[in-house]
Amino acid sequence: MTTVRVDSARAGFTLIEVIAVLVILAVLAAVAIPRYVSLIDDARTQALEGAIAAGLSHVSMAYGRLALQSGREPTAAEVAAASAAEAPNSADYSFAFAAADNGVNVTVAEIDDATMTDTRLWRMP
Repeated sequence: MTTVRVDSARAGFTLIEVIAVLVILAVLAAVAIPRYVSLIDDARTQALEGAIAAGLSHVSMAYGRLALQSGREPTAAEVAAASAAEAPNSADYSFAFAAADNGVNVTVAEIDDATMTDTRLWRMP
């Protein structure tokens, strides 16, 4: 049986090699972390846009439902009231509907962060 001898002087990494690896990891972290934060912000913005689209679609459905039930064109106040009465269910966003001169203002706010809020106008057809 043969035995393998390990030279104890060459068993580990040198200080230069460890420092080089740490410098490479620091450079990678300096590049990757800002990109990751940017991706998170973009995702939150896109999610808010999706919630706004859902709110606008909800108002369109309420308008159609009221028009079919009453047989006439509903007013913006009626559409806003009907939309608010059956607001979309969301664990992440709150919806508010308010009558405007030529439509309904749809306001969507992120529940966890009040800075993520947007308002869009749904125009009467």
